[in-house]
Amino acid sequence: MMPIEQIFDTREDAPEWIRPALLEQDGKFVFQAELAHEVGGLKKALETERKQKAEAEKRLKGFEGVDVDQYQKLMAERDEIEAKQAQKAGDWVSREEQLKKQLQADLAKREGHYTAEIQGRDAKIALMQSALERSLITAEATSAISALKGTPELLLPHVMQRVRIFEEDGDYTVKVLDAQGQPRIADVKGTPFTIKHLVEEMRNDPVFGRAFEASGTGGSGAQNGNKAGGNAKAMSRKSFDALSPTQRMQFIRDGGSITDQ
Repeated sequence: MMPIEQIFDTREDAPEWIRPALLEQDGKFVFQAELAHEVGGLKKALETERKQKAEAEKRLKGFEGVDVDQYQKLMAERDEIEAKQAQKAGDWVSREEQLKKQLQADLAKREGHYTAEIQGRDAKIALMQSALERSLITAEATSAISALKGTPELLLPHVMQRVRIFEEDGDYTVKVLDAQGQPRIADVKGTPFTIKHLVEEMRNDPVFGRAFEASGTGGSGAQNGNKAGGNAKAMSRKSFDALSPTQRMQFIRDGGSITDQ
């Protein structure tokens, strides 16, 4: 079949549906096609164009009666509302984060305040506990030393080093400790080793025994004093109390004994 040919001065002079098939020759635009072959393709292209046109016209009908200006205004308002909502959402997220940080800071500040307060109270309680322990130990030790006619000023520091306070069921108990820091027992029955036991032990000690008065029946104080030397001196309680702490210690070291006279 002979091809058909059509020449156009410009591309725009040709129908739109054949423009893609134009060939430019010598400044002209030529359309050539095998009629039987090309017409089918052109018809198909034309049908496609008409179908797309019909769909476009159908969509266009949906806008019939719509005021374009009003529509654009509504769309602008919608965009503005959406923008404000997005901004509010963003502001709330930012505000929420800010509130969280502020809350964390407040909690940290309160925790620090309460921690400092608790530490202060713990320190105060520790001081009070220590004072209570010293008072209990001092009272019990002084009583035991005085009962055996010892000198509290000399013996009390040594007793204090060997005892501790233990709290049992809300009560405070004074216990004597051994070299390993464990409570001592007085016998095989497990009887607690008391301050009285400790003071009796010290009275029979060659060194600490000198801090006890010599009894009229040859008590431990007198015996220990004699062991220290045959020329040991005796001194009344009143005279001994008048000595300075250094003089008292020297008197005890020299083997002196204290009498009630």
